[in-house]
Amino acid sequence: MEESRPIPQFRCEDIEKSKLHKEWRIWKGALECFFDAYDVVDQKKKRAKLLHFGGPQLQRVFQNLPDREKFPLVSTEKQWYDVAINALDGFFQPCKQDCLERHRLRNMKQKQGERFADFVLRLRQQASDCGFDKYSDECKDILTEIFLTDVIVEGCLSSELRRRILQQDRSLAEIESLGAALEGIETQIQDLGDKSGTQTGDHKVLKVSSKPAYAFNKRPDQPQKKFTAKRRFPTGQNDTGCLNCGHRDHQTYDNACPAKGKLCYTCKRVGHFGNRCRFRKLKQVSIPSKVRVIEQEDPSPSSEPSEDTETGKTYYAFYSGNETNVIQCEIGGVKLDMLIDSGSDANLITDVAWEALKQAKVEVQESTKGSSRVLKGYASDHPLPIMGTFVANVVVGRVSVRALFYVIKGGQRCLLGDQTSKDLGILKVGLDIQNVATQMATFSKIKDVQVQIHMDPAAKPVFQPLRRVPMPLEDAVNRKLEQLLTRDIIEVKEGPASWVSPLVVVGKANGEPRLCLDLRRVNEAVRRERHPMPTVDDYLARLGEGKCWSKLDIKEAFLQIELAPESRDVTTFITSKGLYRFKRLPFGLVTAPEMFQKVMDQILTGCEGTYWYLDDVIIEGRDREEHDKRLDEV
Repeated sequence: MEESRPIPQFRCEDIEKSKLHKEWRIWKGALECFFDAYDVVDQKKKRAKLLHFGGPQLQRVFQNLPDREKFPLVSTEKQWYDVAINALDGFFQPCKQDCLERHRLRNMKQKQGERFADFVLRLRQQASDCGFDKYSDECKDILTEIFLTDVIVEGCLSSELRRRILQQDRSLAEIESLGAALEGIETQIQDLGDKSGTQTGDHKVLKVSSKPAYAFNKRPDQPQKKFTAKRRFPTGQNDTGCLNCGHRDHQTYDNACPAKGKLCYTCKRVGHFGNRCRFRKLKQVSIPSKVRVIEQEDPSPSSEPSEDTETGKTYYAFYSGNETNVIQCEIGGVKLDMLIDSGSDANLITDVAWEALKQAKVEVQESTKGSSRVLKGYASDHPLPIMGTFVANVVVGRVSVRALFYVIKGGQRCLLGDQTSKDLGILKVGLDIQNVATQMATFSKIKDVQVQIHMDPAAKPVFQPLRRVPMPLEDAVNRKLEQLLTRDIIEVKEGPASWVSPLVVVGKANGEPRLCLDLRRVNEAVRRERHPMPTVDDYLARLGEGKCWSKLDIKEAFLQIELAPESRDVTTFITSKGLYRFKRLPFGLVTAPEMFQKVMDQILTGCEGTYWYLDDVIIEGRDREEHDKRLDEV
């Protein structure tokens, strides 16, 4: 019988208490996969399978839960499975101490042979159990970054990474990138040394002196001489002192070594003198194609704000001819069009633009001639010719940041790099679903206008089941529903329901969730009004006489039209909190554009020099006076 089960029983009584929540989460995930694979959607059947697969131990726990049948007050059908899962989740929720979890986080160390990325992943998993989620998202991110940075400094295996972090404050993202880069470089150097048969890095080459056979056959009464293994340097000299400078009063990794921070003019590396260079022979070895990193470092410490001094860092800059993401910036008080390029590691200025900036007396805080950095375009093996660098303030709107720019000889386009674009707030990655803007208490509507949705009387109403919202979006969707209720756009559905549609959540450009309805089944029964819609050719034939134009856009246009009470039941939709219906014209209705265009025709017909298509209105005039008069009329 046990072998016939798709998933094993959940023996909660046999599991250690500290691991119970984790094991429950894994088992529940396997159950959800089973439901998806066999297309099980009925709530009552899902709960039955939950208890059947869970076994007697889980059934005993469930039968004694007080919230096992606590259903919402507003619901067309009982959500058997959802209520059962919520009750079991609450029971298996671990009683953890945040202080203890933070103590465990602080004592975590990187294991021997463990990748740096895996180490950071373990830290993030532990940080998720430290109780940071009780604070705001911004505070949570700050606490996570502080704790993880401190633990990496204490627990990472790379002494070079630790030195870099302590040398300069870095963000967690920069530390992750730096740690991965240093780890990759070390691996590639080791592979290179193994293939070439040359010892690299800090490996010691031992010299064994050959002696005659009789040297080891001395009489027992004579003292034996010890043979000391000596280090061999490329210069042929034997030295038992520091490998970086040659002095005998300290060891190789002593911080007092005079070679610390000095540039080797043989291999262009930092940290040793040229007469003690251990990388001479590496220059004669052909580098395998898998080594993609140019190893170069700035010879002197720099205070430039956005220049990374990590070893092995190659900077990329890319321009594909795209001109759609151009924005006007103010660089050192001079306006200049810059192309936003998320694929560029640096800010680039062409030599022509640099000359124009100098003519306009640009305010520069720092400037240098040339640069030791390597900038490459994608799919190119040749570095870009860098004439010099300068530091200046960049202003876009009300945001100002201090940024480093590279002047490129013969450059094609002025590029604004990834990091600077993000600092200015003009480049954003991901959905900021937590920052839902506070809306006004009530939403305006067009006066004395109500529209009706005409349905085919022969159509049979369709009730569609609930579609679960992704867990990360649940809070944002619930807040959005509350806002729609407050703004008098939706209302709670009372009484029996005929047409019921599922809710669809999509992301808007500003990161907010947009709540839409899947009205495809409703649209099949809607009788359209067939109001004529204008075409582009109509507008092109009328426009062109004016010299001044204004463009108006109606905010949330469809929602400004009120639905007649007898038509609201058609827009009923189902959520995890119950049934709601729209009081305004919803998005997704097949006849909504025609209804809105008809209302706009009734309102704006007779306004001279005014053209409209749905929520976009254009007003033109032959001069400013005529334009302003028509604009006031609209």
